[in-house]
Amino acid sequence: MNIPGFAFNPIALAIEGAIIGFMIAVPVGPAAALCIRRSITVGAVAGYMTGIGAALGDAVFGAVAAFGLSFVQQFIAEREAWLLGAGGVVLVVMGWTTMRHRPRTVGDPVADDLEHRIATHFHYASSSFFITVFNPLTVMAFGAAFAGRNLAGVGASLPDAALLVASVFCGALAWWTVLCMAAVALRARFTGTGLLWLNRCSGAVILAFGLAALISLLPLPWKEIGRALGF
Repeated sequence: MNIPGFAFNPIALAIEGAIIGFMIAVPVGPAAALCIRRSITVGAVAGYMTGIGAALGDAVFGAVAAFGLSFVQQFIAEREAWLLGAGGVVLVVMGWTTMRHRPRTVGDPVADDLEHRIATHFHYASSSFFITVFNPLTVMAFGAAFAGRNLAGVGASLPDAALLVASVFCGALAWWTVLCMAAVALRARFTGTGLLWLNRCSGAVILAFGLAALISLLPLPWKEIGRALGF
């Protein structure tokens, strides 16, 4: 299909971008733990806002790969240790506070305040966004996916690159929508004690990812260790 302004078939490009965004968003990580926890403890809107933030983070890295922003990729590669360290500290703090968080009491007047809800929803989206963009492995995953699908040159055309980034965002958001709906469906099964343990478990997952990021900065022969473990 030859459409003016597009070097690639826009329909095929949109489908491929959505699939790439969906598949890269699927692996379980700290953002997924946040989305599940917030969907169950707060509600669908909180979980969905968390998903939107994570999808925006994926779209940023999709844009870096699509537009071929080599200076951004070089910046991330040169400062990977700093990004991992900062992200690890944020995840450790977030995981610890999540583990110690107690469910809100019913009828809390602050929770019904409009200004508080807006600020809280912004916090839901921004926290998952920063968790996503502080992971330098994501841009590598997008680069590999685009190269594997012969999309490395898509940045030469602004319409192609913009469509691909938008499709990546939609594909990632589709996954977060599915995850949020599944978590909300389980919400009625959680009692007060169940919510407390959910906070502890999700916090432990987030904390574990943070510790893993910090441990990876230690000067150890990680390649040899990985091969010894069969990775």
